Amino acid sequence: MHVMTDAEVRAFETKNSWSTGICIDESGELYYDTPEANCITLPYPETPLRITYFARLASMLGIFDNEANFCGALLWLRYWNAGSLQLEKSGWRLIERMRMGFGESRPLGVANGHWFRGDELADLAAFIVPCFVYGWDAYIVPSNADCFAFISHDEFWCVATRKPEAHARLLQDFEKLEPRVDSMKLRFCRADNRSAT
Repeated sequence: MHVMTDAEVRAFETKNSWSTGICIDESGELYYDTPEANCITLPYPETPLRITYFARLASMLGIFDNEANFCGALLWLRYWNAGSLQLEKSGWRLIERMRMGFGESRPLGVANGHWFRGDELADLAAFIVPCFVYGWDAYIVPSNADCFAFISHDEFWCVATRKPEAHARLLQDFEKLEPRVDSMKLRFCRADNRSAT
């Protein structure tokens, strides 16, 4: 795993937008700017066991249960102060201690982007768990999937898709979770709504 600052994540996403199709606005929101883009909104996990299941689903976006297809992903923590300071400190400590295992000693507030290599799928899932537990905003951007996910402190998570094929496949994969379509489209798919924020 490689840890990046906010500025480094922005530069990384901008540099790779030619292949991913992902745009980034001035506030750090990721979105697609194509008419084919769509969005799937999913319920928030209700139990600890569901959290681990959802974290695995989020880490495997676009590889469709074939771990060999995982080519790396970005986890970009965007907001980690959603609850009480006393409770949040344990989440910060957890992430920072996990990062120490990779040789990273900077605090979360200094470097909040995490690039996971193709052999670090389980590590990505482990880092996603606190996002659901503590209600942190985070983006998950797989390197080769034509989609990205957003976990929200408002107790939902969604997947924006770039192409209709990816959208249809993910809808099928998420069928048991009773996904909603289009509820976050204006935020993450902006070809038809240039003024969305």
